[in-house]
Amino acid sequence: MYPQKNPNGEGSLRQRKDGRWEFRVKVPGRTTPLSFYSKDKDGRGAKKKYREWLKESGGEAVESVKTVQAWSKTWLEVSKKGRVAPKTFENYQHYVHTFILPRIGSMKLDSVRPFHIEQIFADAAGLSHSAQNEIKVCLNGIFKSARRNHLCKTNPAEDISLQRDPAKPPKVYSLEEVRTILEFAPRHKWGCYLELALYTGLRTEELCGLMWNDINLEQGLLNIRRVIAEVENTDADAMMKPDKNGVVKKRRKYAVVETTKNKRDRVVVLSPQGVEVLKRVRKTGFYVFPGPDGNFMRPPVLAHRYAAVIRDLNAALPPEQQVPCYSPHTARHTYASALLDSGANIRAVQDQLGHARLSTTQIYTHVDIEARKDNVRKLSY
Repeated sequence: MYPQKNPNGEGSLRQRKDGRWEFRVKVPGRTTPLSFYSKDKDGRGAKKKYREWLKESGGEAVESVKTVQAWSKTWLEVSKKGRVAPKTFENYQHYVHTFILPRIGSMKLDSVRPFHIEQIFADAAGLSHSAQNEIKVCLNGIFKSARRNHLCKTNPAEDISLQRDPAKPPKVYSLEEVRTILEFAPRHKWGCYLELALYTGLRTEELCGLMWNDINLEQGLLNIRRVIAEVENTDADAMMKPDKNGVVKKRRKYAVVETTKNKRDRVVVLSPQGVEVLKRVRKTGFYVFPGPDGNFMRPPVLAHRYAAVIRDLNAALPPEQQVPCYSPHTARHTYASALLDSGANIRAVQDQLGHARLSTTQIYTHVDIEARKDNVRKLSY
């Protein structure tokens, strides 16, 4: 077929002999046009790929972008900034500049091989599984977007497989420690934070976003539909004064986000003890745990008060009975592990916790295995 000029004068569309549609467009800075292909009826898919390329590259010519360092900057600014949480974006920046660029930053995108990727993960061997996974996300994102923009032919990071170390289960409170906490918490002004965390397994940002109209005490149900999350701070006073090392940081800013971590609302079933805890909490605003200004409480404030309860508890205990001062997320780990240890169905636990993947819930079965090992050691014929 003869080429059909695009109505807006940008590019041309033609059907090739092999049946595929080809959309060709001239890009400033390139000596040859870019081509986008599809196998649909009218070539709309080829034009869609072109629009996606424009969105990905910011509409700029990318012919001059040849090194990993140059394209990493584009990928971070165009594909990730403003599309992920500010803390996640900071992590991506850190892993790109600390682990990826020192190894392959000066290399051309088409010159990177799986061997070079293996070297990056050798450097990161001492990091946690989640940190290594974020490096994997960065590498795949950089090279996938480079392929879409015709900057390299293959993705050398596509076959990366990370194995979680089963010898490192999540930290949990022991049954004795939980009982000690729950006995002390009702007598502390902030003890309800620990009680509700242990009885619901909610994330810290979900506890902060919980409102009274999300709760049905008669049926014992919580509707989890929002979180208090960190957002990009664009205020005029966002930049703090330089610290003693001359480093300038941004003030952290939090806001209500009307969705959960996995982008789906969920219903959490309360235990009778959880219902009793909420009946004891005073209603002083729209939020169950309001902040100092009467609005929502920021997650760092809740974490600070959570730690204060543990410190006050330990001040009243002898050294041999001290409770570890873990983060509030440990209460979530403890809740999940206790449910599974009590015989709960793993799918039900997944729904309670709001995990998008069952594999995330399965990490708590390792805790159960460790407890079973302790029991098996007692075997004596």
